[in-house]
Amino acid sequence: MRKEVKNILICSLVLNIILATSKLVVGLIGNSFSLFSDGINSVLDVLISIMLIVTLNISNKKPDKDHPYGHEKYEVIVSLVLGMFLIVTSGILIFTSIVNFNKANSPDLITIIVALISIVIKFLIYLLVLRGYKKYDQLSLKAESINHLGDILATSISLIGIVIARLGFHYFDYIASIIIGLLIFYNGFKVIKDSVKYIVDESPSKDFNDEVKAFIKNLPGVLSIDDYKSRIHVNKIYIDIEISVDRNLSLIKAHQIAEEVHTSVEENFQTVTHCMVHVNPSKM
Repeated sequence: MRKEVKNILICSLVLNIILATSKLVVGLIGNSFSLFSDGINSVLDVLISIMLIVTLNISNKKPDKDHPYGHEKYEVIVSLVLGMFLIVTSGILIFTSIVNFNKANSPDLITIIVALISIVIKFLIYLLVLRGYKKYDQLSLKAESINHLGDILATSISLIGIVIARLGFHYFDYIASIIIGLLIFYNGFKVIKDSVKYIVDESPSKDFNDEVKAFIKNLPGVLSIDDYKSRIHVNKIYIDIEISVDRNLSLIKAHQIAEEVHTSVEENFQTVTHCMVHVNPSKM
């Protein structure tokens, strides 16, 4: 799986480099600050793709003595840093757009052509990455697909701003640039929010937990659930549970029930990578 995910990220990286270069050069010589801002956004995409590729090699390493739960959270740390970087960049773009707001700006026709081509390419990249995420359930591909979707919207806004600016309303190019900055800020905030969720071991949804508990209660030998905890570990879920069994059972029989709960949960819920079961004797 790692090789396929890496190939998708490399393909995304190459296309991002082409798009970033095109937008920066054409935005600069074509007199469009919004396209230039979108080019900076694409440069960020290049950095994100590079960091995700590097992190992928680390996060997919097998558990070892020092990291018994695996290395997936390295990917989360990188996502957190990238989110902060996106927010800082958005602030710079918004500030620059406001400072230059009153400057006359009439973008050239070529900026429209580049923006249109960029939207088409970005949409194709988005479909490629989204398909990879659905197939491999890799956090890095999810973050990348969200980022590409935001880029499509950002370039579309840039295109609208350029068209209106060419009609004589020059400040619309800067308005488009400000909106792009706000979109980058939103994406950065979303990346940080998702990263924090994984760092603090947030619990899965209530519906998921209720489904697992209902499943366990129906297993043979389980009298009740005394305690239940679950946590999200990037793209995995860990469950710790205490169950009550007949107090008159032998240790071997009680262990067999616990083992059945452990195995059944992991087999029937694919996202659960480990279910730890503790057995309590029933009070009656």
